[in-house]
Amino acid sequence: MKVYEAIFNCSPVAMLLVNEDSIIELANVHAGILFDYSPDELVGKNLDMLLPVQIKKAHPGLVKEYLANPISRRMGVGRNLYGVRKNGENIPVEIGLNPIQKDGKLYVMSSVIDITERLRAETRFKAAVQAAPCGMLMINQNGIIELANKKTQEIFGYEESELVGQPIEMLVPEEFKKPHPLFVKSYVANPVPRAMGIGRELFGRHKSGKLVPVEIGLQPVYASNETFVISSIVDITERKRNEEEIQEKSDEMKEFSYRTSHDLKSPLMTIGNLSDCILEDLEDHNLEHVKVNAERVKKLTVKLSKLIEDILTLTKADVMDEEKSLFSFDEYIKEVQEKYDYIIKENNVKIEGSFNQKKDFLVQKTRLTQVLDNLVSNSIKYFNKDSKDPYVRINVFNDPNKIYIQVEDNGKGIPAEKHNQVFGMFKRFDNSDIQGSGLGLYIIKKNMQKLNGQLSFESNSSGTTFYLEFKLI
Repeated sequence: MKVYEAIFNCSPVAMLLVNEDSIIELANVHAGILFDYSPDELVGKNLDMLLPVQIKKAHPGLVKEYLANPISRRMGVGRNLYGVRKNGENIPVEIGLNPIQKDGKLYVMSSVIDITERLRAETRFKAAVQAAPCGMLMINQNGIIELANKKTQEIFGYEESELVGQPIEMLVPEEFKKPHPLFVKSYVANPVPRAMGIGRELFGRHKSGKLVPVEIGLQPVYASNETFVISSIVDITERKRNEEEIQEKSDEMKEFSYRTSHDLKSPLMTIGNLSDCILEDLEDHNLEHVKVNAERVKKLTVKLSKLIEDILTLTKADVMDEEKSLFSFDEYIKEVQEKYDYIIKENNVKIEGSFNQKKDFLVQKTRLTQVLDNLVSNSIKYFNKDSKDPYVRINVFNDPNKIYIQVEDNGKGIPAEKHNQVFGMFKRFDNSDIQGSGLGLYIIKKNMQKLNGQLSFESNSSGTTFYLEFKLI
């Protein structure tokens, strides 16, 4: 018996022998150390002395329930258990129960393990996972979500409570839902760290149903004889958008380089040839031809000047940095009438404004002015000569979230078959001799992108209306 007592006392685990009345019959050294009592202070006392206050009332019922079916088992599976030290401090514990029959009496041997360090480590792990800059999601070998950090919730639009306990397929696009459990099973059978879906695009399914482009890394984790898989998830929506913008800019630069060199080179060659003609005509004293060719040179230089001006404006549209300030539409309408006074009078076009916005509009003034100037000048230049009262109207109004600007005219309109080209580079839709580089509407598009505004239009033979939308700060 002394050998067994020595084993009991030397056990590295706290051990308590409790009778049917919850009285502690034996307590080993580690039980004393764990609860900060000497073994003698524990023996003969009710087990309640080691229980939190909130458990004491329910504990007799739990004891009775266990004694009715005394089997070896862990206590409180699935919930947090605490013991109470002599100083009143609560300590997290795991408890194992083993029934013992002796002399016709039933005793329960309880093993008690302090899991403070384990919980501390789990807390640190969870804090690190929650703070990770990418999505972190852990599933068990059956594909059930065990953990999902804040970034994962942000990427997919779910709360943690909506994710944990659910199959991973809830985040998988519809076409992959059916075969996906087989992918999980295959990976668990050969769990190695790797990137998922190498060589193809991957998408996750947002709560709203939209697909989110993602990159996913897989890392197996082993615990309690189970295999878990931690997935790191990176939302690459912004990266793909940037890549598309870079490609778009590259394509634009190719077109811009080609068209610019052509549109600059051709007039310059013509000017050179006309200059030769003028010199020859001067030698022949043919002043009439000199005058005609000089006029042609003048028109070409005006065209080149306009092209260069628009190219410089386009360049500024990409690099210009300007603080936001209050935009006054009343002041703008006065400025635009003065700016285009000559052509307004020549074409007999009325410039009208209806400004009904109820909130101040803070915006980069130079950019918005460039947008409105281009729209207004186009409307004035391409007025309908058959109209008795040609006009350009600027209408402004707002709702609680947005401000709306409409630039409306009753001019020639844009042919329907050209609508999909309207904001392209070097696009012109009028065959008249009106000077233009074909960059105006493209510049408008670039400035609207920089202003984070929405741009659309409607056009037919009765006129054109451009719609601008901006979020109010």
